[in-house]
Amino acid sequence: MDVIFISRRGSMYKYFRYLSANLNLNTRVFDFSLWSYFGSKKMDLTEDEVQQGIKFHLHRKQIKHDFPAWCWLIIERYYGFKYRLIHRRFCRLFRFHKPACIAIFNGYRLPEQAIKNLAGKLSIPVIHFENGLLPNTTTFDLNGVNAHNSVPRNIEFYINYRMPRANPKLSSTKLVQRKFHRLKKSYSQQSDFHHPLPKKFIFVPFQVLFDSQVLLNSPNIANMHELYGWIEFTASRCSDSTIQFVLKEHPSDPHRYKDLHFRNPRIIFSNKGTQELVEQSQAVITINSSVGLESLLLGKRVFVLGEACYAIEGMTKPIQSKQKLLKRVNQLDSWQLDLPLVEKFLSYLKVDYCVRGSWRTPDQRHLEEVHRRFSDIVSQSPAITANDAIIIGA
Repeated sequence: MDVIFISRRGSMYKYFRYLSANLNLNTRVFDFSLWSYFGSKKMDLTEDEVQQGIKFHLHRKQIKHDFPAWCWLIIERYYGFKYRLIHRRFCRLFRFHKPACIAIFNGYRLPEQAIKNLAGKLSIPVIHFENGLLPNTTTFDLNGVNAHNSVPRNIEFYINYRMPRANPKLSSTKLVQRKFHRLKKSYSQQSDFHHPLPKKFIFVPFQVLFDSQVLLNSPNIANMHELYGWIEFTASRCSDSTIQFVLKEHPSDPHRYKDLHFRNPRIIFSNKGTQELVEQSQAVITINSSVGLESLLLGKRVFVLGEACYAIEGMTKPIQSKQKLLKRVNQLDSWQLDLPLVEKFLSYLKVDYCVRGSWRTPDQRHLEEVHRRFSDIVSQSPAITANDAIIIGA
């Protein structure tokens, strides 16, 4: 078999069904239904592997829910059982279908972690799908998504990159507005969020409290309260007394930060459109939000506090400490964005890295590009043998 698509039931599952029906390849689509598979052979799966596989999923749930300790012990055991069952189920399926490659969405959650663990043992390539880095695109990546994707981080790569004639136009970019969480719709209309913007400010977008980008790719800042602490440290010591900092709570985050709204006179919260906030700002400070990449599209200087594919020294300013952030903000007037270099970076994403067209609204061009990429992988990937699968258990 060429490709096995695996996803939980939902919009991505429907997209995978669409690909399976329209690609000129031998494919199947499976969900994560917990079918019971019990075999006599012992699985090649250690307790450490199980704990590592459920770690992120458990941590994310612990941030979202305030359950007593005994409850989390039960949940942890259930997740371990679920991980083993998924591993066993797909071991049988891979043994039967012998796929040349596997396609999943994102890859961070518990079910996908079990699939990736199994695929790694069988040397089966895993394609990670995700929302595209640029508007109206889709990610298709063998390495992973977000900070783990295959986008080159070496500035020399972009200096030497030869752009095609059709280049991205920075000035014509229109950002997609995020929808407000149902618990934040009325909250977002409060007058506190709609004061006139300062004449000179740096924009700081908050991220979702349980965002995988923060939990996995932000070694120095654990949450938005800590991010506020970095901004307050900088605002209180910044040498330019005319500059302020405008923060925006993430529309999709149900958590509210009322305790921070009036803590520092140089820091204000706004709920104006992200595009307006970016365009009117002097620069943008982000952990690793997609707003950072959108800010480059709009020709803005970006400070990156976490790990991200656009945290490339020479194009943005990667920051590892509060003291370094303060120093860089104080040097803001001496930093001019290298627009030709940014255009090369964006051109690489647009032409070489991203799949054109959103997976939510795929067209014929999108389908042809996905088919080409799968065909390249399938042609280079030896299929799993039955003996390989038997080795890791059944």
